[in-house]
Amino acid sequence: MKNLKEFLAYLKRVPRDFIVLINVRAEDYLKTNIAVLKTIVNDEGLPGVYITVNKPYRTMERVLQENGIKTDKIYFIDCITKTAGGDTKDGGKHVFYLDSAQNLTGLGLAMSEMIQSIPSKDKFLFLDSLSTLLLYHNYGTVAKFSHFLTARMRNWGLRGIFVSIERETDPKLIDQLAQFCDVVVDLNKGGKRDG
Repeated sequence: MKNLKEFLAYLKRVPRDFIVLINVRAEDYLKTNIAVLKTIVNDEGLPGVYITVNKPYRTMERVLQENGIKTDKIYFIDCITKTAGGDTKDGGKHVFYLDSAQNLTGLGLAMSEMIQSIPSKDKFLFLDSLSTLLLYHNYGTVAKFSHFLTARMRNWGLRGIFVSIERETDPKLIDQLAQFCDVVVDLNKGGKRDG
């Protein structure tokens, strides 16, 4: 795959329980997230959980809606709003505000609850930035948590998407995660490698 368009076509052909790690340039991060979500939510009709560690839920929901993504199919776990002292009132049933991205146990529990509350058999889990998790945790902790997430995804038969920002993610972590994912896509370099 040489570009995002080729990757999105590839994503439509993979099984629903496929796990992908996307390595992307910082300047393409938001565009890539929007395009991937548009493909799995709008085109494929999958509901799922979006774990946001970069931007508050309200910001992400607005950005996704402005880009035509059906946010009624997405449940959010917001790991940033409470940490930043933001407003968590009136979030509704489609969002869970985690106290901090440092609370990986709480994140795992919230993820389990949300995934199990979605009635559809086919669903996805989208983690918007492994790179940001590295601000709160060391490499080993993020690697263990990512392994936990991929194991849960496999048990539940979920489509899994991890996003990593080039130059912000430890290459050792990418190599470690490649073992747990079905494919690693380097959109910053125009290539892919099997996990």
